[in-house]
This record gives sequence, structure tokens and C-alpha cells, in this order.
Amino acid sequence: MKKTTQYLAMSLLLMAWSNLSQAQRRNTPANTTTTTKSAAPNRAPSTKPKKEVDEENFNSIFSVGITTNTNSGLLGGFMVRKEIVIDNGTARRQMHYFNLELVNVDNYQESTLHAGGNGSGYAYGKKNYLFALRPQYGREISLFRKSSDGGINVNGFIAAGPTLGFLKPYYVDVYYGRGYLVSEPYDPNVHSINNIAGSGGFFKGLGNMKFTPGINIKAGLNFELDAFRQSNISLEVGFLADIYSKKVEIMALSDNQSVFTSGYLTIFFGGKK
Repeated sequence: MKKTTQYLAMSLLLMAWSNLSQAQRRNTPANTTTTTKSAAPNRAPSTKPKKEVDEENFNSIFSVGITTNTNSGLLGGFMVRKEIVIDNGTARRQMHYFNLELVNVDNYQESTLHAGGNGSGYAYGKKNYLFALRPQYGREISLFRKSSDGGINVNGFIAAGPTLGFLKPYYVDVYYGRGYLVSEPYDPNVHSINNIAGSGGFFKGLGNMKFTPGINIKAGLNFELDAFRQSNISLEVGFLADIYSKKVEIMALSDNQSVFTSGYLTIFFGGKK
């Protein structure tokens, strides 16, 4: 939790410093020299001012985000989002919504035990990790637009797409005799609380992943904070449902399911063009 908070704070400070620097450069008048001869009245200026992106008149927004949801821990995964304006002239601006997310999905029945009561933690009965890769397309519409004095933009959206589910074996460290420790995929017929020493390495078993297809749909609200002209910081809050082609075996000792629903919160950092 502490590391995540530090990461978010550092990101916000870096973005603020970058944009303040740009603003200072834009507002600094160019040095000019005076001469005794008057300039020609119809002479065109030698340089053109740099075109700036209007805060409310842009073509697209590209953002990356970190997310948490009710089916994961504090850090649930990562998202990349692209919003493309359809029509800026309407009272309720509409945008194409493209999103790609990679998240970890837990079973709601998972619980953490500690070997020996206070040793290394592990999810007892867990057989597989489930990672969901979700490309999504949808529509986003402006619900409330901020005033000239500031505030926030509030957009509503709905999106859907395929879900690419990847099951990776869950490894546990197992005692076999005194001082002999082996990392193995969890097997309820072999492993118990009496011989499990803790969770095995996360990267073990990547070559043994299995694929399970599905579809997903989500809907929610996007709160665009009052930040800088060309930068975008937003909070996305919504509800998502994954429907897989068969029951996904995450747990060995509990009922598994093919439908997963969750609420989620994502913070995005990006820029407007």
C-alpha cells in the first residue's frame, strides 16, 4: 500500500512539474531588439506561434492506468485507453472508446494461510492463477462538462469485447524430509497444511499456461479531473462481467464458476491531442 501511494504521488508531481515548465516557456515573451528604422507595416512575422491544444477542443486522449477491483488485491492490473472524439460541436460530446487491460482474477473463496501459523503465506486450495486480457470497444458520452471556472468532466460509457483467459499453475513450496524443500504445482491429493511451507515462485509454470476464451462487458463513469491544458488525469469507476466458455478452475477444493462480476476503480494518466 505504501509503495503504491508513493508511486502515485511521484507520478502526479512529475506531471505537474512538466506541465508547469511548459506553461512557463509558453508565457515567457521572446527577446526583441529595437532599431532606429521603423519596420514595414505589412511585413509578416518571421515566426508563427505554436498551436496549443484547447482543453475542451481536442481530437483524442491517450492514457495508461493502474486498476484495482473486487476480484483482486490492491494492484489488480494495468490498462491502456484511447478515446477518439466523434463530434466536438455537440452539447453532449461522443467518443470512440478503445481499451486494453490485463488483470489478475481471484476466486471469491480464496483465503490466505501461513505455514506454521506465522510463516510464509499461501492461498490454500488454489490450483491456478487466472489472468484476463480484455480488448474492448465502446462508446463514451459526455454527461456533465466543466465550466470555464474549472471543475470536472463526467462521461458515461459502455464497452465490450473478447476475454482471453490464461490459467497458470499455482506453485507451493513443499517439505520432503528434513531440510528438503521443493516447489510444485498444487495437488490436493498430495499437498496439505502439514507439508506446505508457503507459496512457490510466481514465475514458475509460465510455460504450462492454458487458454480459456470468453467475452466481457462493462459500463461506468469517467471523471476527468481539472488538471493542465494538454494533460489528462481521470478516475474510471465501473462494473464489469466476464463470461467464459466453461468453468474456470482456480480452486481445487471449492466450487468454480464461468461468470465473474466485479466493481473496479482505475486511475489514468495521459495527454490530449
